[in-house]
Amino acid sequence: MDFLLDYPLFWIYLTYTTLVIATVLHMLYQRRSPQNLMAWLLTLILLPFLGVFLYLLLGSRKFLLKRRKPVIRMSPISSVKPDKTLAIQLDELLRANQIAGATLGNQISLHTDAIEAFNLFMQAIESAQSSIHLQTYIFQADCTGIEILDALARKAKQGVQVRLLMDAVGSFALYRQPKSLEKLRQAGGQYAFFQPILRSFLSNQVNLRNHRKIYLFDQTTLLTGGINLTNDYLGRRDNPPKNGRWLDLLCKIQGPNALHYQNIFNADWLYTTNETLPVTTTSPIILNNHEGELLQVIPSGPDIDSDALFETLLQSIYRAKHTIKMVTPYFVPDSSIMNALMIAVKRGVKLTLITPQTSDHLIFDLGRSSYLRELKEVGAEIFFYQTNMLHAKLTIIDQELMIIGSANIDYRSLFINHEVVNLIYSKPLIIEMQTWTDTLLLESLPYQPSDHKLRKLLENFTRIFAPIL
Repeated sequence: MDFLLDYPLFWIYLTYTTLVIATVLHMLYQRRSPQNLMAWLLTLILLPFLGVFLYLLLGSRKFLLKRRKPVIRMSPISSVKPDKTLAIQLDELLRANQIAGATLGNQISLHTDAIEAFNLFMQAIESAQSSIHLQTYIFQADCTGIEILDALARKAKQGVQVRLLMDAVGSFALYRQPKSLEKLRQAGGQYAFFQPILRSFLSNQVNLRNHRKIYLFDQTTLLTGGINLTNDYLGRRDNPPKNGRWLDLLCKIQGPNALHYQNIFNADWLYTTNETLPVTTTSPIILNNHEGELLQVIPSGPDIDSDALFETLLQSIYRAKHTIKMVTPYFVPDSSIMNALMIAVKRGVKLTLITPQTSDHLIFDLGRSSYLRELKEVGAEIFFYQTNMLHAKLTIIDQELMIIGSANIDYRSLFINHEVVNLIYSKPLIIEMQTWTDTLLLESLPYQPSDHKLRKLLENFTRIFAPIL
């Protein structure tokens, strides 16, 4: 064997082969789709060593270490049986996935104006009496963020329990320089960063980001949706960002559904800080009021054994009879969702997709093109929103179901990130959001695919790597 020492290329080849085999075994262990598996295999072949590094950085889909995040299992708060066909089917599907979160007695309002959302958020802070639990992907110390921090510090000084949980990648500027958070800590509040970058990188978990937006007040009032806590999303009228605010949705919920969100927050906080938080589940104010809307909350991500959100979306598309309306900033669906949408269009369902003309991620804009072209060819109606950045996430199935939350229509949201969405069955609210999507169309232009051959080639090439975006 001594002669092999004279052949460094042999040892480089042996090392790389070992790394590739270990990487492939890891992928097989995680039950990946064939589409995702082939994309990573191609990456390993085309990018020696760099492909392995990218997989270590971006490839994890579930927790594998001993200190894994506790699996969230949504237990029923009260006995609720949906009375609509689609709601019954989805309830059975989710219960099979250990998610029994359907609740009655919820009061819901939906808000699309950034100034109104900011006022609502600040009022909720000021009204809180016992606890404020905030969880977001992005928190910035801009004019909006500083005003929120000042309000939180005042409430902490009054004895309100204030906890702020931010994702370490999404809120990287604050993670790197947390000086602005000291005022909150000195007032008695707490803050933490989910998946600190160095620790999560060493444990092969840097890819598992927390994209949930959970803003809870006294465990009874919830604000959620897609809005992050920065001036780009919400703030005062007299202090807009240079390029205008992003268009997004904020959902206000009062009622038992907030308790499920409290349990999700508690699990994320426990994993990050090792602090166990109590949750009230017997309040007569919450449990005995059945005058309100039926809601189902679905958490998804590495802390859920199954892909319940993906399965729910897929089942809903296949159940559509007349219309499907989708609003999403990023559209890079997996093959199952794409096939379901195409079959729906072919069987006569009117599919309307609204997405921004240009998003904040060029790679996603390139990655979506071949999917948009294919849907357009079978008869889907696709529109590019022209005014500012459209960040709202909304899916409406007929007038039966509306899905609102933090998840985009892409592989990362459906299979990797920690996300949370609501299934809403209220017909008046669905009609309200359908009217809102009609206003978006007034500021949108129909998608026109390019006939340039080089453009088509580039679109199809980026589709190969879409599952790992």
